[in-house]
Amino acid sequence: MKNILSHAHRGWSWLEHRANKAYTPAYNPLYHLGAIGVFLIWILIISGIYLFIFYEISARGAYLSVKYLTQEQWYLGGMLRSLHHYGADLLIIITFLHLIHTFVTDRYKHWRWLAWVSGVALLWFIWISGIFGYWMVWDTRAQLVALLSAEMLEKLPIFGQPLSIALSGSDTLSDQLFYIILFIHFSVPVVLFIFLWIHVKRITKAKINPPAALSWVVIGFILALSIIKPAKLGPGADLGKLPVDIPFNWFYLFIYPALKHISAPSPWVAIIAATVFVACLPWIGRNRRLPAAFVLPSNCVGCGQCAADCPYEAISMAAKENVLPEAAISAKNCAGCGICVGACDYMAINLPDWTEDAMKQKILRLSQELKESGSYPTIFTFVCARGVELKDSLKDIAWTKVISVPCIGMLKPSTAAIPIEAGIHGVFIAGCQAGDCYYRFGNEWLAQRLKGIRRPVPAWSFEDFRVKSAGFSNVETGDFLMSLNRFREEIRGGCQR
Repeated sequence: MKNILSHAHRGWSWLEHRANKAYTPAYNPLYHLGAIGVFLIWILIISGIYLFIFYEISARGAYLSVKYLTQEQWYLGGMLRSLHHYGADLLIIITFLHLIHTFVTDRYKHWRWLAWVSGVALLWFIWISGIFGYWMVWDTRAQLVALLSAEMLEKLPIFGQPLSIALSGSDTLSDQLFYIILFIHFSVPVVLFIFLWIHVKRITKAKINPPAALSWVVIGFILALSIIKPAKLGPGADLGKLPVDIPFNWFYLFIYPALKHISAPSPWVAIIAATVFVACLPWIGRNRRLPAAFVLPSNCVGCGQCAADCPYEAISMAAKENVLPEAAISAKNCAGCGICVGACDYMAINLPDWTEDAMKQKILRLSQELKESGSYPTIFTFVCARGVELKDSLKDIAWTKVISVPCIGMLKPSTAAIPIEAGIHGVFIAGCQAGDCYYRFGNEWLAQRLKGIRRPVPAWSFEDFRVKSAGFSNVETGDFLMSLNRFREEIRGGCQR
């Protein structure tokens, strides 16, 4: 299973790599799937409100009102209906891709379990809302969806009277049914936002808005589809006839073809079992969790930078009477990434398996070995353990030594300066690809620290060009080696001036 996931991760990284070439990391849609999903929900709500203004809640008027919007008010109502239709389809695609990305990149276990479980619930609520959205149109496709849905729901032991009776003929069809459908379709967005809040509850500075340019691209794409291929409206539903030649939608109606081949209780058994299994994945085959960081109270000055930089709200500033507040770490929320270590210039926070003293001693030892190699110029390299895969790529290169850290955000300017102060000519820092840090902000916070716009800021006396940072995914080993060699030539030229 681990091998399969490893290959899946590399495959996904390759897709991201190709998308980076086309869109640049800043606008790569694969880095903003969650934010695009939220943006699509807003599009559906706004377009849905307009459509509701003209919607008649009755068995007879439902279809006629949608027909009016589609045919007579095609310039706005029809366009917004198409926008609503394609936006809903795209939301399913984006949400499913977000789930796949989270799974294959191993971002669903331990401290992320709440986001994963709430995300599974979100996917179901989106699907349920879409199903009832089809009912509201009340054309022949809606009739087929209603009949098949009633057949499924009748298998649950919660309805006293078979639902199919209400759909047995036009005379038995009650307007009350459309009020129920409308209530479900409109109440789901409320539930969605509740679960969205749960989804990001343990995430600091959750990114729920895609870049503006990407938002315009999404709108433009849906509008283009709406113009080229407007959403169709079939003939009005007639409960006295069986619907035939129905246009199918695989995004929302995928389960209905299976009903012809599955016995009565099986669909619900399969649905419930699959949902429980997927929701429980964070606890199945869990790997070892990195130990939580710990605070050295005697060194803490209460500045709060660690709490501001923590990506998972694992750090709070505990107020104490007559003394400065002190950092407190929640072990259950802590990812063990070390970003808080990089945020503290007072050595008040450490990782049990990777203390600052141990790191400094290792840097000094490797720097000394590098100096003794006689190479010129020498480069000290820091790499993120979740970033580029080096394996034996640097084994035979004498002019560089490498240290792998849990997250590149664990570094701070004073740590990056140690090799140069020990006599090394340059420091190259390789984090995750920009916009795709495994711990969300590691490479971003480090870049801001090196630029002097985020604490702790550089206080070194050497030239800034001797320290360089860049981002790479696990399939960009070639790009990493090219950048490292290019940086070495820049150092050679700079040191000779």
